Amino acid sequence: MKKTILLAMAVAAGATGTAMAANPVLDNPENRPYVGVRLSAESSIPGTLSFGNTKENVFDAGAGISAGIIYNQPIVANFTVEPGLELYYNTTKFNINDDMMQDMHWKARSTRSFGMRIPVMLGYHFDFSKNFGLNVATGPVLKVGFSDDYYLTSETRIDDAGEAYRFHESGSMYNDNEYTGAGEVNAFNRVDCAWRISIGANFLKHYYAGISGDLGMVNQIKHSNNGAYSMKNNLFQFTLGYNF
Repeated sequence: MKKTILLAMAVAAGATGTAMAANPVLDNPENRPYVGVRLSAESSIPGTLSFGNTKENVFDAGAGISAGIIYNQPIVANFTVEPGLELYYNTTKFNINDDMMQDMHWKARSTRSFGMRIPVMLGYHFDFSKNFGLNVATGPVLKVGFSDDYYLTSETRIDDAGEAYRFHESGSMYNDNEYTGAGEVNAFNRVDCAWRISIGANFLKHYYAGISGDLGMVNQIKHSNNGAYSMKNNLFQFTLGYNF
């Protein structure tokens, strides 16, 4: 009888341990680290330029693309940490009203930026089946700009019958120049930090699709006059990917 009781207790203990090991609330043995590639269509959304009690929309939202790689590492249960690296190319437009320029007509007034972002995301995934799951994630994104150039092309209306005079100028938004602002508002910072929130779906074992938004946290004005001038950058992404 004693041997029977001890054997039953051993079997129960083993079954309990197995159940706990398979409990996704405590741990999920199905989780595995993986590497993924990502391709995003995105929209850069510059915030308003604030100075004193005045706010001005200096830039219009623009379009861009980014491509990168992520590494997803399980932590416990369905929690994961996901560092990544992405290269981006983005455009925006100067918000210039032609009516205010009188005899000046703008043919082009864009900025073009290129750089990298390093997101570090903490996420959680909900597995509805082996072929479909949803995951939510949030975390900081470090951005380093390699280049951010402006391109301005305008035509001066001489008269109805005469030819227009075309003027073109370009340069870096990271260097002090008359187009990055007035007074002490000159040039942008190369380094930015944002907070990203994303939601996505993993399906057919290897594929990913999701959306995300970055909220700018750092003032992008280099010479901000002790914070009197400020502007932050935001971002929206639609992402497709493949997980190996």
